[in-house]
Amino acid sequence: MAQVVVVGGGFAGMSVAARLAKVRHDVTLVEASEQLGGRLRGVTIDGTARQIELDTVTLPAVFRDLFRKSGQPLESVLELELTTGRRHVFKDKSILDLPLGNRGDQHAAVTKAFGEDEWSPWVDGLADAWDVIRRTALDQVFIGKPAVDRTVRKALRARRSISYVADRLPDERLAKMVLNPLRLAGQDRVVIPGFAAVSHYIERNFGRWRFTGGLPALAEALEARLAERKVTIALGESAHELVRDGDQVTGVVTDKRTIPAEVVVWCAPNWPAPLPAPRTMQVIPASRTLITLTDDAPELPEEILVHANPPIRLFSGGKGVWTIEHRSGEDVLDALVRFGIDLRDHVTSRTDLTPSDLVRLGHWGWAWQGLSTAWELPGVAPSGGLYFAGAHAHPGGSLEAIGMATAAIAEDIGPASR
Repeated sequence: MAQVVVVGGGFAGMSVAARLAKVRHDVTLVEASEQLGGRLRGVTIDGTARQIELDTVTLPAVFRDLFRKSGQPLESVLELELTTGRRHVFKDKSILDLPLGNRGDQHAAVTKAFGEDEWSPWVDGLADAWDVIRRTALDQVFIGKPAVDRTVRKALRARRSISYVADRLPDERLAKMVLNPLRLAGQDRVVIPGFAAVSHYIERNFGRWRFTGGLPALAEALEARLAERKVTIALGESAHELVRDGDQVTGVVTDKRTIPAEVVVWCAPNWPAPLPAPRTMQVIPASRTLITLTDDAPELPEEILVHANPPIRLFSGGKGVWTIEHRSGEDVLDALVRFGIDLRDHVTSRTDLTPSDLVRLGHWGWAWQGLSTAWELPGVAPSGGLYFAGAHAHPGGSLEAIGMATAAIAEDIGPASR
């Protein structure tokens, strides 16, 4: 049995703590706030929890595996339901309602909207890249540059940027579907590798899913699982430093004490002393505008990507609650009017969050600066009993990416010896 300290009580910390406790490690989870859940809880405004990240997930098997390997199956505590997909609205006012989770449905939708389907064959071509990424960097702890040999580079076409890949699509609207989500996320199309496009293959093949009760329900289910697994939870305690003997971690220093540890999984967004800060550049998140609409507001799909310049994403939190993600220099509600979405007379409440606000909330990641970014992220090639996971670590900030990372970490640590 190893003494494991997990720092950070968001999805990453909760999932890895539950997994390791199930295989009989002595796990202590340290969380700076007074509540577990992190980003899963969203932000509370006027007594209402609001999501500032898209609250749907793909790769549902990641979450089923988490619950099965930490106790009872997911279906015993939560339900997952497939969403209807995403609406794309273009500058020429054309609309594509794109289903997610089925190739045939996507083919029919694109053909209906554009007259022919040049999208499906392009997405088909991403299958090999997804297989290589999954086997090399997701299903196991990623060892970094040594794993990216000539065969891997060839399969990933690693020298090609996402801009080059998207430009192979003959319809500009299809290229916008590839590039604009990355632009909205603060990434540069010239330096982000082309294999990042595998997200479209994943969405098409596995769909996007929503937890009944939303992400707060996932947080509650995981908190209950931690109690079942008898994880020691320390709330209101902020960790800031590692104790090491040579390269081996031996403890974590908090604002209250030093906790002995043989293994540390750092899932908090703050960087632990005395490690040198990563060389990568922090991405600047898009602004968020959180609105509540009247009952007679126009009926809209649950998620809309508006291909404005710059792009805008809207997604529903239910009961008239909406989040608008944008980098618009003008009022975002005015910008939407040009695309046939006029919500201005139906807004009953509005809160604007700047990029600085979001960084303070811990909502951030790293900007791609070419292929080398893949092995410069925290969490790559762990050593000395120290692992990193979460939105600030390999392989990225989506819940499914974090879930795969924590599964790989738990597998690498292994069960407690008897």
